[in-house]
Amino acid sequence: MKSRIGIIGYGNVGSSIALYFQKKRKKVFVLTSKLLKNKKFINFFNYNQIEDFINSVEVILICIRDDKIEDIIEILKKFQIKNKIIYHTSGSLTSDVLKTLKNNYVGSFHPIQTFPKPNPNLLENIYFSFEGEKYEVAKSLANFFKSKIIKIKKENKLLYHIACIFASNFPSFLLTIADELIKISTRKNYTILIPLIQTSIKNAIVYGPRNALTGPAKRKDLKTIENHLKFLKTFNPEIYKLYKIISEMILKNF
Repeated sequence: MKSRIGIIGYGNVGSSIALYFQKKRKKVFVLTSKLLKNKKFINFFNYNQIEDFINSVEVILICIRDDKIEDIIEILKKFQIKNKIIYHTSGSLTSDVLKTLKNNYVGSFHPIQTFPKPNPNLLENIYFSFEGEKYEVAKSLANFFKSKIIKIKKENKLLYHIACIFASNFPSFLLTIADELIKISTRKNYTILIPLIQTSIKNAIVYGPRNALTGPAKRKDLKTIENHLKFLKTFNPEIYKLYKIISEMILKNF
């Protein structure tokens, strides 16, 4: 990666990217509100040093929460930045949110990955979605991470991100419910479910999600579903509602 890269934000995504550059012995610049000392290959700047940060980089990756991006844009606009390549890593927002940073090249560069903690290795062998300007720079970044890149249309960004939510966040939440229920019913934790979880994921990868689906709703076992719902209605009304709607969707669509 020949361009000088700057990162705004040092959360799980921003720090993972910075640590990847460090791992590859490439210098990277980070603007953060956290008071951090420079590390080998990572130069930190605080918000009193924004101009120095801007002058140090050619490409800026904004790696912060979606609802904070506009605040950063307003700060950057004060410095009349020109001819910079500025991408955000949001899954749901398009490059339009950066359009007010005129005389620059903007885009959306989103890693299709989950980052529960900083981990540079999670950037490898994944896909990045991109829409915006200077595609060749985004592609070069993805290649630097040993990953691939796909182009996405602006009008499809929300639907794309919803797909990511269903693939990652929702399953993790459903596993917290399974963990709670297994603790109550067996006095064990979710570890006894790990072989089941691993096989389910493996089957979805090998056979495809539709062909991997099993269970009472898939086999139209209405009596079992009725017994489950009857129990859940008094045990936990919220889980009852969730079980009911998912089962109904499977019965309707499979």
